[in-house]
Amino acid sequence: MRNMFFGLLLITSVLQAQYRLRYDKLFLEAGVGMAIPLSLTSPSGEGRPLSLVHGQGSLRYMFSENVGVLGSLSFDQFNRGIQKSDQLMAGLELCYNLGNLIELSRSTGGQYGLLVHGGLAAGVMSSQYFNRDKIGGIMLGVKPYLAINEKVSFFADLTYKSTLSQKIYYNGDLVGKDLTGSNLGLTFGFIVALGQNRFHADSAY
Repeated sequence: MRNMFFGLLLITSVLQAQYRLRYDKLFLEAGVGMAIPLSLTSPSGEGRPLSLVHGQGSLRYMFSENVGVLGSLSFDQFNRGIQKSDQLMAGLELCYNLGNLIELSRSTGGQYGLLVHGGLAAGVMSSQYFNRDKIGGIMLGVKPYLAINEKVSFFADLTYKSTLSQKIYYNGDLVGKDLTGSNLGLTFGFIVALGQNRFHADSAY
């Protein structure tokens, strides 16, 4: 009888583990927020334009519960008085679930998590002085999230963007030569797991 009990317990554990391996790996992320330039604010360096028109959408695919890839599209409109500049960027980044490494997800029952991401970006800037400035750069970010239910989470994302060649100040004036620009964006939004499984990669610890 004892052997039968332990045998049933072992079979149940194996089946439960196999079930948890079937989890959603694709996520849709979208949010809004603000961004602030850290350099190339204006020719004089005085005044700091802000992007209060900031939107970002992403698709994230997790190869496992720890590592994935993130594709994103973001738009910012930086304003300083009557002058402004627009920045549209597409990014491709690697994503790592740091919450699993520090056992944040496990200790909170999957309610809280922490993602870090970084990679390359390309896009365009424009203003009244220059219609199409092609830019490229790097992005580094951190994204804590709070699970609302088994499919939806709320996130706050802090991302640093550095452009390697930028001909427009963030206030819209023309730089006239290639310089390095940078800005810091704060985004609030929602993560939705796409699929039919009960669990998803962010909670499959």
